[in-house]
Amino acid sequence: MNILIFLTNNVFTGVNTWAYTLAKELSSRGYTVDVEINDEYRKEFLFIDGYDCFIKKLKKVCNTVFIKDFVDYSEYHFSIISNNIHIDKPMSGKKIFVVHGTELPEFDVRNYTVDYKIGTSKTNYEYMKCDKLIHNGIDMEEFSSEKWDLPKVKPKRALLLSRYGLPHHLYYACNTLGIELDSVMFDTNIEEKIGLYDFVISHGRGAYESMACGRPVLVYNSLFKDPNGKTLCDGWIKESNFRKILDRNASGWTFRYDVSTTKRFKEMLSKYDYTDGEKNRRLVRNMLSSKNMCDLFEKVFRELK
Repeated sequence: MNILIFLTNNVFTGVNTWAYTLAKELSSRGYTVDVEINDEYRKEFLFIDGYDCFIKKLKKVCNTVFIKDFVDYSEYHFSIISNNIHIDKPMSGKKIFVVHGTELPEFDVRNYTVDYKIGTSKTNYEYMKCDKLIHNGIDMEEFSSEKWDLPKVKPKRALLLSRYGLPHHLYYACNTLGIELDSVMFDTNIEEKIGLYDFVISHGRGAYESMACGRPVLVYNSLFKDPNGKTLCDGWIKESNFRKILDRNASGWTFRYDVSTTKRFKEMLSKYDYTDGEKNRRLVRNMLSSKNMCDLFEKVFRELK
């Protein structure tokens, strides 16, 4: 069975790593998976932020990667689309639209002419009236905790995994607690670095990948603020709150804790619990593994045959 996955961005985002993970798992099950990367609104399509390294990685797990090349769309049984500009491609097979993001997208898929709509969070699944909810899947072998030491009882090193930069008040909060804070915006091999830290501050897919590596995770996105300009977060992921955080794709908007000052962020960081790391990996294994994700996609394929 032939499957084509569309990507639009020439920057490194969670959608890209999701596509890589899905392509890898589907290929391992005997599907022929191609990926087309094409944004027809850009006159120039230059790879930035290490995206060329991502392409090399992607080519290892799928059949062909097309970059603005001619694609014979008649060859594919299913096309998996994540952006509205690909809706009208002349597909002979079934079109599956997947809604991503940690907030509702600007476009509205409810009126799109596709064969199936998939939401990646409860929020966009319900709002966009999708046919199925399939959460982000994480490769539990690639994002592993086995080769790393356990998080320290008292944290010494932390990683901010976000493409939105490092806020000063977060840096100062860590500094006053004696925590060395590093920040990574883009890294195609982040699974090789997460385990070097006692905990990770991230949101969306970055939070799930860090959980899979057995790290305590603080869900935070510096872009999300309340109407008064206060920076908000979901706080630490726990077994007791993860389902609610997952409903909004670890966006930072679920519990809306105020961390807009150094003092408030310090108070939040002080709630660190090293035992959350092992619990987090178990949560991802049970709820977000790439194998579970692929099982659900295969059910969709069978429904659409």
